[in-house]
Amino acid sequence: RIQILFEMIELLCLLFLLPLFNKVESAQNCIPGQWSSWSICDADCGPLGTRKRERKIEVLPTPDGVQCTEFRFAEEEPCNRFCHNDGVVGVKECLCKKEYQGACCELDVDECKEANGGCQQKCVNKQGGFHCECWEGFELNSVSGKCEDINECYTGESGCEGSCVNFAGGYSCVCIPPKILEMDGKSCADRNYCVDESDKHNCSEHCVVHHNAFMCNCPAGTKLNETTYRCEDVDECSTGQFCEGGLCINYKGTYRCQCGVGKGLDPTGKKCIDVDECKPGLNQCSHVCKNVNAGHVCLCPAGMVIGRDHKTCEDEDECKREDPPCSHGCDNLTPAEGFYACSCPPNMELEHDNKTCCEIGKCSKPLSESEGLSKSSKLIVGFSVTAVVLVFILVVIIWRALRRSISTNEKVIREIRHAPDTFYNRGAEMELESRGMGIAAITDDHNNTEQPEQHLHQRNKPKSEYKTF
Repeated sequence: RIQILFEMIELLCLLFLLPLFNKVESAQNCIPGQWSSWSICDADCGPLGTRKRERKIEVLPTPDGVQCTEFRFAEEEPCNRFCHNDGVVGVKECLCKKEYQGACCELDVDECKEANGGCQQKCVNKQGGFHCECWEGFELNSVSGKCEDINECYTGESGCEGSCVNFAGGYSCVCIPPKILEMDGKSCADRNYCVDESDKHNCSEHCVVHHNAFMCNCPAGTKLNETTYRCEDVDECSTGQFCEGGLCINYKGTYRCQCGVGKGLDPTGKKCIDVDECKPGLNQCSHVCKNVNAGHVCLCPAGMVIGRDHKTCEDEDECKREDPPCSHGCDNLTPAEGFYACSCPPNMELEHDNKTCCEIGKCSKPLSESEGLSKSSKLIVGFSVTAVVLVFILVVIIWRALRRSISTNEKVIREIRHAPDTFYNRGAEMELESRGMGIAAITDDHNNTEQPEQHLHQRNKPKSEYKTF
């Protein structure tokens, strides 16, 4: 009976543990690799900016493992989704205020281009609006918004030494002959010294009357030689005050700055500064523009390369590189699908690098081989070990209980056998026999009555000496 019990326990252990160990050895879940870095956002602003990242399959699953369809291998998230100048981000475009325009409301609307902005004379556009101005000699009527002439002769602003003549937008001073108007346009000279004393000067450019004397006048970029009365060129480049950060080229009466690629003149026209080609209105990149000193660079998201125009991003065909990524078959994918996919001919499989093909069963480290137990496999192993320990403890408990029961019964029988004067009844002997103690039953030859009689026997006497009570 004990042997049968142990065989049953052994069978239960095999039936319970064998499938678990088979599952640990055979089942392999899909293991994805690490996520790549986020790609560069494909828009600088607006409502559609997106960046992406991807990951590859690190370990292929077995049919009974968790399949790769349960994991994501590409994902994207919004980025740079905003509009300039208080624009509102819409579904497909920015909703701009009336003063701005462009994909991201980055461009100012020039209201002066249409009907001069409604101004009578000058329309001055500014960021986010405009205002009206008047020409010199006019002033703006704040009530009517119209430009009205200023009478400088009446207000005393003319400063004429002689007579003052007002006209729309200006005035002129007039001298009574033989006096003539000097070069300042206001003073009156006694006579025309340029004509009367022409033998005393030889002005190369212009002779003007100033403070009752002649004077040679030179144009901008030249200066007068006081000895020869000739106008000579001024070399602005020799002063070091022009074209800082660039190349200064002198011309007669003027100069020119060469700032080079990516640079331009500041508002004073004397200094070369970097031009931000990525700012709205100058950006020509299809995706991302990065301004650098004296230039700019167009950047592309992962899986794309810059085109021949150095502005437009195109899909990169990794399979056509000089050093192809795959040892055998290579399929180019779109940026949305990934980069590329390697494939192997029949009877070959991919190595763990997901690029190299080798014969099935001869790979040093095939892609399908797990680098370790997955979390589910570790749980199964832990559960199996726990089950083994519990079964072992149960077997020990049952074994000790059986040993205790056997030793107790053997002790009872041993005491009975070694007690010569002990009497016992037949019913107790039959009960011991039913428990498997191996005591022979003693029959009574005088059992002739209908009612059962109780017989007590003494063990160490011959049968003929037994007494019946």
